[in-house]
Amino acid sequence: MTSTAELRIAHFSDTHVLSLEGATPREFLNKRATGAVNLAFNRAKQYRVELFEKLLDALVALRPDHTVCTGDLANLALEAEFRRVEEILVARFAPDALTVVPGNHDAYERDATRAARFENHFGAWMPKDLRAGRPGTYPVVRLRPEFAVVGLSTAVPTPAFLATGTVGDTQRAEVARVLSQPELVDKFRLVMLHHPLLPDPSRPLDVMRRLTDAPAVIDTLRAGDPHLIVHGHNHVFLRNRLPGTDVPVIQVASGSRRKAGHMAELNVYRVREARLVGIERHIYDEVQDRFVAHDEWGRTLS
Repeated sequence: MTSTAELRIAHFSDTHVLSLEGATPREFLNKRATGAVNLAFNRAKQYRVELFEKLLDALVALRPDHTVCTGDLANLALEAEFRRVEEILVARFAPDALTVVPGNHDAYERDATRAARFENHFGAWMPKDLRAGRPGTYPVVRLRPEFAVVGLSTAVPTPAFLATGTVGDTQRAEVARVLSQPELVDKFRLVMLHHPLLPDPSRPLDVMRRLTDAPAVIDTLRAGDPHLIVHGHNHVFLRNRLPGTDVPVIQVASGSRRKAGHMAELNVYRVREARLVGIERHIYDEVQDRFVAHDEWGRTLS
C-alpha cells in the first residue's frame, strides 16, 4: 500500500439478535434448551436489537472505507434471527461495503449449519475474490485497490456449555495460499475471525471458549504476514500482538450490549502506509443516547 492517504476500516461483532418467530418446540430439543435458560436470565435483557440498529446508523454516518463483522450476529441460529439480521444489514450496506464471517452462535446447532443459514442470508457480504471456482466457502476474500480482507470461519456446532471454535487443516491451507498471492503484496492485509487466537487469563472457563487449533492458526498467520488481525467473541475491547511479531490483534466489544460498564461499541481502525496508526472506540452513552468516540484507552475524543 503506497498511498499516504488514511484508510478507515470499521469493525463490529457479537450482536446476538434474538427472534423466536416461527420457532417450534422441536428446535429446542438440543443445545438450544440450555441457551434458552441463559436468555431468560441474561442475554435477552443485555443484548438489544434496537441498540444494534443505533450502532449501525452511527457506523454508516462515520463513512468508513469498509466495514467488517466478526460474527455472532444471531443468538440461537434460528431462521428468524438470520432473516431479521439480513433485513437490518440490507437497509444499510451494499455488497461491497461490508465483509462478514460467522461466530459460534451462528452455528449454534447442526440444523443451522446443515441448512447453511449464515451463508444463505449473508452471502452478499462474503466475496470469494482470488477463490473463484475453488471448493468451500471459506476463507472469505475481498480485494480492493488499497486493502485485502481475508476472513476465516471458526464456527462449528459444539455440545452444550461449550463455545469453542476451529479453523481446520483445509481452511488453514487455503488461507496460507491466499496470503501468499502476489495480488496482496502491495495492499494492507487484514485478517478477521470470530474466536481469539490467544487465551484470556482473566476468564477461568476460557478453555471452554477457546480456538482449539490456535497454535497452528498462529503459525499460518505468522507466515502469511498480515498487517492487522481482528476478532470478537469475548465482548470486551482488548489489544494483543500475534506472538513473535508486532502485528496487532484487536478484539472488539459487543455491538448490542446494554449493561453498566459494558455498553455496545464499534471500532474504527485508522491505517496509513500499511500500518495501524490509531483506534477509535465508538461507545454508546445512555445519557446522550448516542455513540461517543473514545481512544483505545477509553478516553473521550474531542
